[in-house]
Amino acid sequence: MTLPYDGIRVLDLTQLEQGPSGTQVLADFGADVIKIERIDLGEIGRRQLPQIRGTSLWFMANNRNKRSLSLDIAKPEAKEIVYRMVATSDVVASNFRPGVMERLGFGYHKLEEINPRIIWAAASGYGQSGPYQERIGQDLLAQAMGGLMAMTGEQDGPPVATGTYIADYLGAMAFAQGIMAALAAREKTNHGQMVDSNLLNIVIASHLQENAAVLNTGQEVPRPPPGVGHAGGGPLYAVYECKDGKHYALMGGLIDDGLDRVSRALAIQPSLAVKPRPKDMGETLRHAFKKFTRDEVERRFCDHGLPPGSVYELGEVFEDPQVIHNDMVVEAEHPAYGRVKLTGFPVKLSHTPATLRMSPPTVGEQNEEVLQEFGYSVDEIRSLQRAEVVGCEDQAD
Repeated sequence: MTLPYDGIRVLDLTQLEQGPSGTQVLADFGADVIKIERIDLGEIGRRQLPQIRGTSLWFMANNRNKRSLSLDIAKPEAKEIVYRMVATSDVVASNFRPGVMERLGFGYHKLEEINPRIIWAAASGYGQSGPYQERIGQDLLAQAMGGLMAMTGEQDGPPVATGTYIADYLGAMAFAQGIMAALAAREKTNHGQMVDSNLLNIVIASHLQENAAVLNTGQEVPRPPPGVGHAGGGPLYAVYECKDGKHYALMGGLIDDGLDRVSRALAIQPSLAVKPRPKDMGETLRHAFKKFTRDEVERRFCDHGLPPGSVYELGEVFEDPQVIHNDMVVEAEHPAYGRVKLTGFPVKLSHTPATLRMSPPTVGEQNEEVLQEFGYSVDEIRSLQRAEVVGCEDQAD
């Protein structure tokens, strides 16, 4: 089976999440992603917790389907290896702060001289230019500065960060999208270009509807009352606690028939559909949900044709029958850890689906393999290893 990005080679100098998750998307769809890492230590994401048998689960989550080449890129000989690889590669990806790639000798204009078709993709906190380009960028800061945190949490409470590193993940998807768009454009222009993706921009774009309201009316978007999904959602767009202490989400926008079905499902008398409707509808619903366990609410809602909305703990997510049907867990055989479960592929293609072909690599796992592909002899590789230009991690003890 030919995958969408078969034949595309990505030199991946990224680390942590924003960069590696983005390049992993291309790897999942067939790109040959060569992860260039520091000798022995690898990229800093390898040291993240939690770890099993010395292997970071966070690193494994972001680096499947990649090969690892360990180099000391401060050495001229290592730079020459990268330049040789650039000559026949398609993408060079990084998420260092602006200016770092240039200082390393891998800036766009340098690499463009070697290969005019190269796509130089940079993910950062704020962009490759502008007043904040020297600032450290990070997920929490982007949530704060991009307006997302101010809208998250409860009315009269403090701004709250999301439950995961959402700016990093959205930034990774924007990074992948930018690279894909540049690859498509190159088919028409036969020339590469720079891709500038950053956390601040993607967080701002994540609430584009609210932005339109603010920009055109000047209104602010307040945090919602306790339990309500979003500002303006009201009691019909909220989360309620059930008898067993678990929670259930009620979708808003229900018409009168929907209100009547909710009333029947929760044994509410008189029906919420009867006018005039109670002013304390939220309180009525709170008491009603408390009469049933979450699973009982789920069954009663389904019986009355209402959308299910169980609030799952993370472990419960992967027990849901739809999640199982969607193949949202895949397994790989890791050389250090053994069998490892990873998140499945969220986007499904009917003819060229993403595949799991390689487990996340150990540092320098494919050193000899990769270098030989680029014309280095075994003797040359050994010489580079003795000079500590290339790592020896893939050599048997």
